[in-house]
Amino acid sequence: MVFGGDAVRTSIVVCTFNRIEWLPQCLASLIIQNPLPDEIIVVDGPSVDGTRELLEEMERDGVLKLIRQKQLDGISAARNLGLAAATGDIVCFIDDDALAQPGWLKAVLDGYVDETVGGVGGPVHHMDGRLCMGRNAVSTEGLWFDESRNEQTDGCYPVMVGCNMSFRRRPLVDAGGFDPYFMYHQDETDACLGVLRLGYRIQYQEGAVVWHEWCEGSYRKDMLRWYIRLRYLWGRNNSYLVRKHFGTSVPFFRYCGNRAAAFINRRRVATESPGEKMRTDPRLPPFLSYVGVLSEACGLLQGWRDARLHRLDGSRPPEPVQRLA
Repeated sequence: MVFGGDAVRTSIVVCTFNRIEWLPQCLASLIIQNPLPDEIIVVDGPSVDGTRELLEEMERDGVLKLIRQKQLDGISAARNLGLAAATGDIVCFIDDDALAQPGWLKAVLDGYVDETVGGVGGPVHHMDGRLCMGRNAVSTEGLWFDESRNEQTDGCYPVMVGCNMSFRRRPLVDAGGFDPYFMYHQDETDACLGVLRLGYRIQYQEGAVVWHEWCEGSYRKDMLRWYIRLRYLWGRNNSYLVRKHFGTSVPFFRYCGNRAAAFINRRRVATESPGEKMRTDPRLPPFLSYVGVLSEACGLLQGWRDARLHRLDGSRPPEPVQRLA
């Protein structure tokens, strides 16, 4: 791909851990893209199910660049390792249980013709082809809205789904990369807002399609503990995000009121991830729902406090958009 007479290099980053059943399919979908990526970087941390051996063999064959993570430290830390190793002008991120569909990389690159575009993403489908997430935007309360579900996004901020997102490398680095505070949930939202803050736009490309399995990870083996932990992280990360980017325009008590109203109206992240399925599963014991609410409330207080300790007050929020690009 050539922009303005200069050849554009592309890097694809995949973060993985013990996904030997899915990672080969993901990588296979990447090496048949047209155009081919200039490099595929896999951050492995540290797998013991045969994944590491597979990646070392592929590295010897020159298929990919392997980054050996010493210990698990959250998705943001892993993505930052991949970003630091990337040499491409455009850096794409895809999950290890996702499949890039034919034409995915070309559609992504087509979105960067305009130099004001700092990030390009596309729709995410289930493995049977059904649309899961389309054009997304986030409000000043950290709530996601999806146009494909007829949800209004006017006045919100365009964001991309973590399993199907890309950035110009320089703006992403200048924005600080991925904040390690977000070990899970809202990590991609924070990165998008950081790039928007620098004056770049987020572009949505309908043809940049990824199919996603939403596989169980090792941290989800104990579903009860994982659900409670997930609700805590929803509350903690969301309040941290809001105070970091919108703190001056969304005071604490207003934020708490908005979150309570959102819970009552069931307005949450528009996705059918395992966590969302479990939250709405009719078999979920009623008492567990109450425990989840309490856990989320504790996380909300912690996240707001952590943002204050980190001296984040949202004094320079990005400009909202009336219509996503």
